[in-house]
Amino acid sequence: MIEEIVAGKAWGCMDITEPDAGSDMAALRAVGEQDADGNWCVTGEKIFITSGHGKYHFVIARTEDLDPDDPMSGLNSLSMFLVKTYEEDADGNRTRIVQLSRVEEKLGHHGSATCGLAFDKAPAELVGQRGEGFKYMLTLMNNARLGVGFECLGLSESAYRAAVDYAAERASMGKTIDRHEMIAEYLETMKTEIQGIRAMAVTACFHEEMAQKLALAIRHGELDKKEKKRMKRSMKAHQENARRLTPLLKYFAAEKAVQHARTSLQIHGGNGYTTDYLPEKLLRDALVMPIYEGTSQIQALMAMKDTLGGIIKNPQAFVKRLAQTRWRSLSSRNPLERRVAQLQTVSLSAQQHLVLRTAGNKVKGLRRKPIGEWTDELTKNWNPKRDFAFAMLHAERLIQLLGDTAIAELLLEQAENHPERAEVLERHLERAEPRARYLLDQITSTGHRLLAELSPEAAETTSQAAE
Repeated sequence: MIEEIVAGKAWGCMDITEPDAGSDMAALRAVGEQDADGNWCVTGEKIFITSGHGKYHFVIARTEDLDPDDPMSGLNSLSMFLVKTYEEDADGNRTRIVQLSRVEEKLGHHGSATCGLAFDKAPAELVGQRGEGFKYMLTLMNNARLGVGFECLGLSESAYRAAVDYAAERASMGKTIDRHEMIAEYLETMKTEIQGIRAMAVTACFHEEMAQKLALAIRHGELDKKEKKRMKRSMKAHQENARRLTPLLKYFAAEKAVQHARTSLQIHGGNGYTTDYLPEKLLRDALVMPIYEGTSQIQALMAMKDTLGGIIKNPQAFVKRLAQTRWRSLSSRNPLERRVAQLQTVSLSAQQHLVLRTAGNKVKGLRRKPIGEWTDELTKNWNPKRDFAFAMLHAERLIQLLGDTAIAELLLEQAENHPERAEVLERHLERAEPRARYLLDQITSTGHRLLAELSPEAAETTSQAAE
């Protein structure tokens, strides 16, 4: 299979989504069944499968019984299978196994086949271990999300260049429109955001690749105990950074791709609305970016869960980090470093507010306990649907703060090594600082009314936590 794909003779796809199960993988209904001889087959329906007309399918299907008392059994009962689209005999005759039920007519991405697939006791090979399908899917999906980040970066760059070229030629009111103040700001904003996305994309992929290479070195290298321990520590650090940056990249790059395509179309005016110019195609293609390979909302929830979960597991480290950041925002000799620290402080303040609204009642109980016992107390007896409602409501605002802050940190690091990059950081901060203050104000002053409509119990919990 690998040789065929590398040679360009075949390709494959990842088959997850079903008619009633998109982001909620626990609701998947496709099943993998094993006969008395140990052979596996897959039965079910998949939709919205990119390159579903390919020869090889990695299919997620249920193999284990659901446990009504285990909220994780829906995910832990999934396995991964390799299924061929067809079998081919020695004479070249093909017997189709996977049925292509439809090819979607899409708004954009017309060069990519998006398919519906039907499996009816399709012969399959189990990949890895039973019940590990969700885990394997995350590995594939994480790399796919990094790939989408670069796809969005390319689309944004194309939209920006088209806008720059058109604005430099189109004259209006005695000058080319790139000299008009509003258009000039549009172009500078696009340029700044693209530079930020590129910094985040390259850094995220660096950490992911280093983590994978270290894992291979640990598994196959001849290492002494000390070197192996050092490599494991380094691998873990790279894995944590890749996990932190991946949802930020996917969210930020996808949302900005839509904005940049839309802005490019606007700069083209009426011409942009015609098929004679590029922006209308870019906009159609961009609109799927916040949807596929994990919606923007899923990225926001993942970032929120990891961020708040880290604080709850180690509140002492968060308190220390907040204090150090505030001190740096006042004491650093580098004015840009002070501004980045101030942005970090706004982000950390938002995180602090969300934790207090989420775990406020638990935090109150910590006042009478030594700091060493805080972690145990904070990690017990959670009701996710009730306790995390406020944080879920503001998850998208939080990921916007996290994204702006991460870009500022990366651009500051670049500026410290290459002084000419300081101007890029300054442009980013001009936009990120007021946006961060606005987002923090929204997080700290809105949400209770809507929560009361959705879930009175959750609203009461967050109100008590805020008191």
